Amino acid sequence: MKEPKAAGLLGSFVLASCAMFVLTTNVFGDLAHPTRFSAILLVLIAIHALRYLRLWIGREVITYLLFAGYLLLSLSWTRDIRTAQATLPSIANFALVLILFGSLAAYHHRGAMLTGLLAGFLAAAAVYTLTTGFPLRYPEDFSYNTIAAMYFCGLFITAIFGAVMRWTILPLAIGAILLVLIAATTSIKTNLGIALGVTLATLLYFRGSPRVVIRSLVLVCLSAGAIGYAVTANQALNERVRDGLARVATGIAVLTNREGDSGATGLGNREGWKNAGLKGWAESPVFGHGVEGFRAEFGITSHSTPIDLLYNSGLIGFGLFYAMLASIASRLLQARDAASRGLRARIAGCLIAYTFISISGLLYYDAFFAVFVAVSAGLLMQAEHAAGHFRWRQELHGSARTSPSVL
Repeated sequence: MKEPKAAGLLGSFVLASCAMFVLTTNVFGDLAHPTRFSAILLVLIAIHALRYLRLWIGREVITYLLFAGYLLLSLSWTRDIRTAQATLPSIANFALVLILFGSLAAYHHRGAMLTGLLAGFLAAAAVYTLTTGFPLRYPEDFSYNTIAAMYFCGLFITAIFGAVMRWTILPLAIGAILLVLIAATTSIKTNLGIALGVTLATLLYFRGSPRVVIRSLVLVCLSAGAIGYAVTANQALNERVRDGLARVATGIAVLTNREGDSGATGLGNREGWKNAGLKGWAESPVFGHGVEGFRAEFGITSHSTPIDLLYNSGLIGFGLFYAMLASIASRLLQARDAASRGLRARIAGCLIAYTFISISGLLYYDAFFAVFVAVSAGLLMQAEHAAGHFRWRQELHGSARTSPSVL
C-alpha cells in the first residue's frame, strides 16, 4: 500500500530530528558513550531501512569503509593496542553516521528531512544552553573546539535549509545567532575557517552573490543590529564574544607571521608536533606506524588531520580520507545547474572551511564532519541527476532541430 504523503513527510521529519538530536546531545549529554551511541545509530538506520528497504552507500561511504578497513589492518603493527582500540568505536560511529544521514539526504523528502535536522539541532542546542548556561558562562571542562564544531554543523544545516527551502529571514536570524555563539567559543580555527569558506565561496560563485547580497541586505542589517544589541546589552555575553574575536585576531597574527612571541600562541608546540610527525612519517611513508601511533609515541595527538594520518596510516590512509573531500568537490563540479547554485555555494563554503579546519584539528572521527559529508553527498547526488537530465534534454532538443525531418 502506498504511504500517505502527509505520513511520509512526518516520518522523514521525525527520523531526521531524532537523528540530529541524538548526535548533537552525544557530545555533552548522557549518551556520550561510543557503544551506546552506536546502538542508537543502528536502531535509527533500521527504522529507515524498514521504510525504504535500502541504504545509501555512496562512494564517500565506500571510501571511508576502505579507510576504516585499513585502520583495522594496521592494528597488526600498531605500537599501543589499548590506545588504538579506544579510537575504533569512534571510527565505526563515523561510518554509521555517514550511512544514516546519507540515506536521509538521498531517499527522504528534502524539505521534511532538512526541517527535521534543523529542529533536532535547535532542540539539542537549547538543551545545551539550559544545562550549561553557555554562552552566559563557561561550563566546567569546556571543550571550545568541540562545541564550536557543534555550532558549525548547525550553521551548515541552517544554510542548506535556507537554500533548499528558499527561505531568507529564519535562516539569516538563526545563522547570525550561531555565528555569535561560534565566536563566543573562542575557537580560532573554526572562526577563521568559516571566514575563509565564505570569502572563497563568494568568489567562486560571484555571479549569483551580488544579487543575493543586495536582495538580503536589509535583512542582514536588521539581524546584525538585533544580535549586536543583544550582545552589548548583556555584559557576560559581550565578554565572551570579545574574547573570541581577540583569539581570532591572534590566529590571524600567527598566520601572517606578525606575532612576536610564538610561544604565547601555542605555535611552538604545533611546530614541534608537525616536525615530529613529518619525521616519523618519513620512517614509514606508505603504511605509517598504526592506529594512534603518534599518541602512543608522544602522549598527545598532533592536533592536525594530515599530520596524524601521515604518521599513523601513511599515504594510504591519508589518501583514502582526503578522497572523501575530493569526492564532494567532484560532485560540486558535476552538479552545475542553475537551480542548485545556492546549494552548491553553501556546500563549497563549508568544504573549504572544513579543509582549513583539518589543518589544525582532527576530523577523521568527528561525527559532525560526517554529517556534512553525508548530507552534502546525498543532496549533490540529486543535483547531479537533475543536471544530467537537463543536459540530456538539451542534447535531445538540439539533435531534433538539426536532424532532417522524416515524413
